[in-house]
Amino acid sequence: MNRYKFLVVEDNDLDVLKLRTTLKEMGVECSLSVVTDGEAAVDFLLKRGRYARVPSPDLIFLDLHLPKLSGIEVLGAIPNSRGLPICVVTGSGAERDALKKRFGVRRIAYLIKPVDRYGLLNSFRCYDHLRPIAEEISAMVT
Repeated sequence: MNRYKFLVVEDNDLDVLKLRTTLKEMGVECSLSVVTDGEAAVDFLLKRGRYARVPSPDLIFLDLHLPKLSGIEVLGAIPNSRGLPICVVTGSGAERDALKKRFGVRRIAYLIKPVDRYGLLNSFRCYDHLRPIAEEISAMVT
């Protein structure tokens, strides 16, 4: 299995731990970069300041309720956000309509906390470059 680079934009340490643990239990080889507020997320994605040399993530796990800038404001601040591999992570399904209204129909994976194996597999299936992860993990289970 390839080693993937994921960006986690989450201010709750327990949610980051749950995601990290679930990925590990699934056997996903990955490195996680974690930022805890919306401003840091924008800087990371635009490769500004201390994030100037970070690699582009294979998938971005973006919480919508963040300090400084919300997840929706982060998406609005990134010029090419429609082309990014994003998995929105939130505590409620209500924000899905706000995303559709603000950004139109998008190919965004959407997870409701707590993150679980099946939600992650479905998120990976949303993106061609990550679909092999889901297929490989699913094959190991059957």
